[in-house]
Amino acid sequence: MKTILETPRLLLREMTQDDYSALAAILQDEQTMYAYEGAFNDLETQDWLDRTLNSYKEHGFGLWAVVLKSNGEMIGDCGIVLTNVEGELVPEIGYHFNRAYWHNGYASEAATACKEYAFDKLGFKEVFSIIRSTNIPSKNVAIRNGMIIRQRIIRHFRGLDMPHFVLSAKNPPELLRMDEFFTTQAPAYDEYMLNNVEGFSQGCAELAKHIPGGTQTLLDLGCGTGLELEEIFKIYPDVQVTGIDMTQAMLDKLAEKYSDKQITLICASYLDYDFDYEKYDCVISFETMHHWTHEQKLALYANIYKALKPGGRYIEGDYMVGLQIDEERLITERDKIRTAQNIPDGEFYHFDTPFTIEHQINLFLQSGFSSVDKVWHSGKTAIIVGQK
Repeated sequence: MKTILETPRLLLREMTQDDYSALAAILQDEQTMYAYEGAFNDLETQDWLDRTLNSYKEHGFGLWAVVLKSNGEMIGDCGIVLTNVEGELVPEIGYHFNRAYWHNGYASEAATACKEYAFDKLGFKEVFSIIRSTNIPSKNVAIRNGMIIRQRIIRHFRGLDMPHFVLSAKNPPELLRMDEFFTTQAPAYDEYMLNNVEGFSQGCAELAKHIPGGTQTLLDLGCGTGLELEEIFKIYPDVQVTGIDMTQAMLDKLAEKYSDKQITLICASYLDYDFDYEKYDCVISFETMHHWTHEQKLALYANIYKALKPGGRYIEGDYMVGLQIDEERLITERDKIRTAQNIPDGEFYHFDTPFTIEHQINLFLQSGFSSVDKVWHSGKTAIIVGQK
């Protein structure tokens, strides 16, 4: 049996016919195979194994057996296969794991190793994962593997039309323009944020609780599809909302959701937009500020402060990190990629650079807010309130 890859906990090796029983334990489990509309039978399992063995001979790669180093047990398969996407053969990273070993990070560990192998050993410049839209755990693995959603396609299997997302990662890593990135994410944005971002759903509800009583005018920065507005409208159904976002596809979804509300939508960058002086009772932002630099935030927060009426409130819910070293690492990585892609200063490209909570609070204070408090924190999402 030929070993292909080794990770801290796993070996990835070529499968043989002797692996049929371990493979069947995966492919013939109803819950594991729900994205395929149910378990495979014996013939389908053997066909899967035959195609895998043929791929080794034809291409030199395929789905490999994932084996625990600790006991030699095969717990899944993961590897690279050529798959057809809209008439083009592309290298896809696929993975399927025995349900007894879920929630241990094995899929991410194996998939990351396969991506590196595809880039470093096989010379691919882009690798893909094609995942059924309802398969949230597999989509999470792909996103943790540095992939972003490129398109939505329909695949036909067992007599059904199944929506799938096509995700990919490129070598070298690619930054997309901010508006381009969120346009590609718009079809799956709500589903992903609500189901996959730790603290997001709870954060939306918590943010609404801190809107000041009697609020009549509200500015929502980076409003996206308006997920955070749902809870706010339950409490303040007649509030007048101005939403600013640089992605029209997101604003279109927001407008469709809240067609009966008093909303003014503006497609622009809020970093350099004139909010008007002392116009708003409250300004909010949710999961948007982690894209900007220290200097950009400082200027923006000063602008927010001016836009608030006396006694007004700015509420920010965002992705934040716990350690300064994590903040610095992400900033260094972002700057390295921007330099490699020759991205000019002032151009908005998507890369997450969350700050620590302490850094965010200091920025609020430097911008003039009289009092600043962290009012909620769960997972990687925190809410900070600044009072004018």
